[in-house]
Amino acid sequence: MSESTSTEQESPIAAAPTSLWTGLRPQLGLFALLCVATFFEGFDTKLTSFVQPVIRDTFSASTAEVGVSVGISGLGMVAAFAVVLLADVVGRRPVFLGGLFAYAFFTLATAFAPTLFVFTVLQFFGRGAMVVELFLAYLILSEEMPSEIRGRVNGLFASTAALGAALPAGLLAPLEAMDIGWRGLFLIGAFPLILFPLYFRRIKETRAWSERPPGGSRYGQDFARIARSLWRSQDRARLIRVTCIWFAVNFWSGSALYFFTNYVFGERGWTSADLAWLPFGTIPIGIAGYVFSGFLMDRIGRRSAATLYLCTAFLASAFCYRSTGASAIYLGYFLMVGMSGVWTIVTTWTTELFPTESRATALALANNLFGRLGIVFGPIAAGMLSSFFGSASLAIILLSSITLLAIPIVWSLPETNGAGLLEPSGGE
Repeated sequence: MSESTSTEQESPIAAAPTSLWTGLRPQLGLFALLCVATFFEGFDTKLTSFVQPVIRDTFSASTAEVGVSVGISGLGMVAAFAVVLLADVVGRRPVFLGGLFAYAFFTLATAFAPTLFVFTVLQFFGRGAMVVELFLAYLILSEEMPSEIRGRVNGLFASTAALGAALPAGLLAPLEAMDIGWRGLFLIGAFPLILFPLYFRRIKETRAWSERPPGGSRYGQDFARIARSLWRSQDRARLIRVTCIWFAVNFWSGSALYFFTNYVFGERGWTSADLAWLPFGTIPIGIAGYVFSGFLMDRIGRRSAATLYLCTAFLASAFCYRSTGASAIYLGYFLMVGMSGVWTIVTTWTTELFPTESRATALALANNLFGRLGIVFGPIAAGMLSSFFGSASLAIILLSSITLLAIPIVWSLPETNGAGLLEPSGGE
């Protein structure tokens, strides 16, 4: 098979209309349900980042202890690997539903955490379950949507996570004024538990997984054999490369985005009242960043879109952390949030690079097992390097340059724009 793509053979789904509304309409109910679930996933994901300064006071912990807590809880995202790859064995639906229920349950439990240790343990499982829900939602959409609109649908879908992620900053101050504080944010984040019966009834298995080749295909049905076959196959080279891109994206997020609240509270004298202004920029720019990423994917391809977002992510980080005025810091952070749309690009790309039989396994290996280590080491590296320099400014800029190092790897991977996902295919 040529290097161009591992999903070159067009399936019936690839012949669907190019109009976004026409292509999306038959799956509008599914799209809406996944958007609601991912809205709260985005909300819950940001909680750990935004409540760092206040949980430090609640639990009488040091900045270093909170940083370690965030890093350890991030390991849950790595552990999610073992769950995500099950989607290639038992199907997309049960794994998605399990992830949805688990992240809402552990978010609720976190609201009652009595110590930093318990908080960390609950978030370890909660953040892992969030990753499971998010990437199964991406996988379900990628397999159900027409190939010509896949990028735009995924970009629009991801914008709901951006909207959810923007809200905690605006709610923290009012909740503190009501003497509820950060615990109230976790209570709100558990809302999907109420809707779970609806998801259980309405979410169906994807057509691509249901119509996959029967047992005895080159990847088999057992997840361990799938993983071994994937590693030994010709897909190994692209798996290694896309994993490196995932690590860079996660490392940038773990340092530049996750460390922002610690930076402005510790070095710029901000308070929760200052954070209340963030949604006014993060909501429109975050949504625009995700939606635009989908448009770019379908218009100029996955490689060019990823390159643009990775370059701009570094520039936005440098602008944010080198600025001293509040307005400039706000703007820099807004732009960083907008560049989180690179997640949509890399996720969509990863699902297209591998055949149905190993698609979830490849995503689990590339992002959850290895790529998510960036989320673990990003905050730790930011804390250590900030202590070394005496400020987070130069430290974050240096760490953010990892996005530039990923660009040559981006261009070593095949372009998959318009690839159908119903036909199994070979590797490189």
